[in-house]
Amino acid sequence: MFKKHYEILLEWNKKINLVSRGLINQAPTKNNPILEKHFLDSILFLPEIEGLINQTPTRILDIGSGGGFPAIPLAILKPEWDWTLCESIKKKANFLEYLIKNLEIQNVSVMCNRVETCHGMSLHRSNYDLITARAAGKLNELIKYSMPLLKNGGSLIAYKAKDIESEIKNAEKLIQKNNLKLKIFSKEVGDVVRKLVVLSTSGTL
Repeated sequence: MFKKHYEILLEWNKKINLVSRGLINQAPTKNNPILEKHFLDSILFLPEIEGLINQTPTRILDIGSGGGFPAIPLAILKPEWDWTLCESIKKKANFLEYLIKNLEIQNVSVMCNRVETCHGMSLHRSNYDLITARAAGKLNELIKYSMPLLKNGGSLIAYKAKDIESEIKNAEKLIQKNNLKLKIFSKEVGDVVRKLVVLSTSGTL
């Protein structure tokens, strides 16, 4: 399924910008940068994410899903989790719909909309156990997007791959205002340190 995701990603990337064209190789090999920077990065912190789950079923919202990372690799590995992919760009949302159909994934749906529009919708408000975001904005923006949509005891999970001290500092007031608990996980792949920033409402961590 990962291989099929990869092949569809390459084909669609010729028409729309899903991943950097500088990363494109013609075949998936051990040292392929797409496999490391996107697929491996998506699943690297799965044990830590599983540790945040305290109930079943689990509803997860992914913000700015783009090429399907991290949601699709995680959805493949965890078919019992229910995913909603929020992608505001129509062409990318079409790609996600096509990808899900061809992978025959049953636990993922796509919403072509800006995440802010969900705040006033009862279907989404206070509805999600987890919200994931990868390359979808600064931490303070993600907090504003996520808080109205998280259940009590839910967590915002932000994938980061660089120094995040300035982002955390800029988000300090929002973290305190929303009484969020901050935890950072780090893992090194090759020469790159990957970080997972977890901001949890009361009841977790």
